[in-house]
Amino acid sequence: MPNIYYCNGLANNGLGILRAILSWEESRDLLKLCSVQYAGLQFPTMAQGRASGFAVLRILDEERADKWQVGFYSFDGEILHIEEWVQTCVRSRNPPPGRKLGN
Repeated sequence: MPNIYYCNGLANNGLGILRAILSWEESRDLLKLCSVQYAGLQFPTMAQGRASGFAVLRILDEERADKWQVGFYSFDGEILHIEEWVQTCVRSRNPPPGRKLGN
């Protein structure tokens, strides 16, 4: 499953912090909202991102589908916009306590 990482360089020595693991359907929905640039097979560095931080999507070899290459994609959108989408996605996966799916 594709992974989203958040990167800000200072807090994590240039490496990303795993934020979410997405299904292919969720990934396609997010990629309809945000554009990405292929960054290659190595995790992108801050020089390739923004000074304020950036988000990265990782696609593994066994997960490749459609037009997406294996490797890392840097999101063009702001992390806050992506986080808002992730929060909405997570809420839809986990209904409030006492509620069953489909209610």
